[in-house]
Amino acid sequence: MQYPYIKKSYVESLLDYINYVKPDKLLCVGDELDCQTISTYARGTALEFEGSLQKNIIGLKGLLKEFRSAIGRSKPFQIQRSNHTIRIEKYISRHAPAFSVIDAIKIENLLGYNDKDIKVTYNRSLTEVAKGVIMGHGDEGRLYNHAGQTALGLATRTGKNVVCGHTHRQGISSASHGFAGNLSTLWGMEVGHLCDLNSSGMRYMKEGHANWQAGFGILYQQDGIVKPELVPFNKDGSFIAEGELWR
Repeated sequence: MQYPYIKKSYVESLLDYINYVKPDKLLCVGDELDCQTISTYARGTALEFEGSLQKNIIGLKGLLKEFRSAIGRSKPFQIQRSNHTIRIEKYISRHAPAFSVIDAIKIENLLGYNDKDIKVTYNRSLTEVAKGVIMGHGDEGRLYNHAGQTALGLATRTGKNVVCGHTHRQGISSASHGFAGNLSTLWGMEVGHLCDLNSSGMRYMKEGHANWQAGFGILYQQDGIVKPELVPFNKDGSFIAEGELWR
């Protein structure tokens, strides 16, 4: 999402879908918060002194409450460690290390993941989220230029199917291994993004263009078998899932 640079129509459509379908669990591959003002490239510039981080944290908490309400109070909701959100702890560690031991500024506490209205499990490492499927952010291994390849690279390395983000692309890639007709197949799925490419936080992209695809992913699980599926957004925020048009 890289809040606050979300596209409202994407988020609203997704919230409506989650509220109606009520999936078994809700997974976020990370980058829920952009933390642009404490990025490395903002160091020593006017951006570092913008003073918007607290406002964005409050806004993100409100949005996460909406996601929690949509899926229901009892369903698992997990968020993966990621390079954008971890900027908070890295910034403190580098520039104010004495504060790094304070529990209140750890990501789980600062962003309210333990609040009763949010109740999120924060995964600090690769985590199995379905049978034979692990969730990462996508920066744990090599970054590839083609959609799905970054996730597949991580799958090949771990020996598990992988769902991740980081690339902002949508793609599923597979690879089979074995011989003499005895093959095993692994897949990797990159789920896309919910960003508004016209927002101020995306101005670093030349001519407002990036090889990114907006959307989300679904994992269907039955009888120990897991099937990945991608759902791309249309420009107006609508999408087709479960054989229906959602808008």
